Amino acid sequence: MTRFPLLVTVVALCAIGSAAARESLPTVAVDLVAEGFNAPIFLVAPPDGSGRRFLGEQMGVVYVLGAEGRPREMPFIDLRDQMVPLLKAFDERGLLALAFHPSFARNGLFYVNYSAKRRPQSPFSGKTAYTWRLSEFRVSKDDPNRADRASERVLLELDWVNRKHNGGGLAFGPDGYLYVGVGDGGGVHGVPDIYVAPRSNDPNRHAEEIPEDPFKIPERFHTYDAYAQDLGRLTGKILRIDVDRGHPGYAIPRDNPFHGRSEQRPEIYAWGFRNPFRIAFDRSGNGDLYVNGVAESFWETIYRVDGPGNYGWAIREGTHCFDRARMFDPPQDCPRVGARAEPIRDPVVEYANGSVKRRESKVKVEPMGTANVGGYVYRGKALPDLHGTLMFGDFSATIMKPSGQLFAATPATGDALWQITPLLRLDARLHSLAEDVDGELYLLTTAQGIPVGNTGKVWKLVPARAP
Repeated sequence: MTRFPLLVTVVALCAIGSAAARESLPTVAVDLVAEGFNAPIFLVAPPDGSGRRFLGEQMGVVYVLGAEGRPREMPFIDLRDQMVPLLKAFDERGLLALAFHPSFARNGLFYVNYSAKRRPQSPFSGKTAYTWRLSEFRVSKDDPNRADRASERVLLELDWVNRKHNGGGLAFGPDGYLYVGVGDGGGVHGVPDIYVAPRSNDPNRHAEEIPEDPFKIPERFHTYDAYAQDLGRLTGKILRIDVDRGHPGYAIPRDNPFHGRSEQRPEIYAWGFRNPFRIAFDRSGNGDLYVNGVAESFWETIYRVDGPGNYGWAIREGTHCFDRARMFDPPQDCPRVGARAEPIRDPVVEYANGSVKRRESKVKVEPMGTANVGGYVYRGKALPDLHGTLMFGDFSATIMKPSGQLFAATPATGDALWQITPLLRLDARLHSLAEDVDGELYLLTTAQGIPVGNTGKVWKLVPARAP
């Protein structure tokens, strides 16, 4: 790997956790692996012994990176002609995730989640409406560094109204099943575009502008917050499907919690998520799944999903009550169980974002960032003192200045929230973390935080050099 000058600041952030815990963790740095990208959003290594790394761009292209970090001139796959055009602004749509089949070395199969063009039969219109799509592809028989575009097998499609709350996380579990993060859809809240009511035969059909600010959504749209708790919908869920059976679609694992039920969707494995943008299995240990939770109001979270269950949204946001009518002053009491009397599971990581500093806020705590971008339990060899630590990122310490952050979280006693320790602050906005076949971690950044330009970079986490 070519060494480049570092563009990173090691900082002493707010005092989170004990001083002893902070001193026990090693200092870390990053090496620049590759640059000149639009908006890198995932990096994945196939389980085929090749040592290759596949870099995905939000705008719809996947490249194979060479040993020196340079992408091959010909993309592995280019889906831009299939995708909805992205805004030159904050946009959560795009090519969001890629997962290689566990038997990829034998069958050449991989899976992607991307924002396809709006279907003609979609009930939604407007410039941000699109089709949420999960597809299977196969590698070309003639070139292992090229995908066969004609091999696409669409597994799941959902009509989507806006550019937010898409989810998109993909990962194969130790059980061989594909786990899929689906956002709650956002209904229409948080959408700055025109929403057209989905009743095509209604002569009173009309369009209206919805506020961008999630703290100021009209009450008539609050019903969309219930989607993640609705077990008849796939939105706001972690799905678990068997892609090796049930062709032309997929099969349902027999131990999914709603297998064989008619009133619930059998694909559902866990529910109560707002926007599971990133999901990742612990590659050793007990193989738990970690799911990031980007906040709607104040609380950024990560959940350890060690089994089926209800993870709270939108009854709760993290360990706190959520009521859209009282977002600045949330109630102290709310249900601890879901509609089926199932317990609501708390996150393992929680911290406040910058919204707590808004003038109207009655929540008086210090913020730690802006948006959680997920992470991994570290199982690499380069940083042995971090082995078994949950490493996670935050988009930017503040919205106005590029200042992506890397943190470490270590388990606490009992059911307490895990202890958070700051490790790095970058001079860029952090989009996502990634993991290679050796368990080493990467950070994917841009200067602007939106899919424009060519400021995208890929960094590898390494031990800090001696001064």
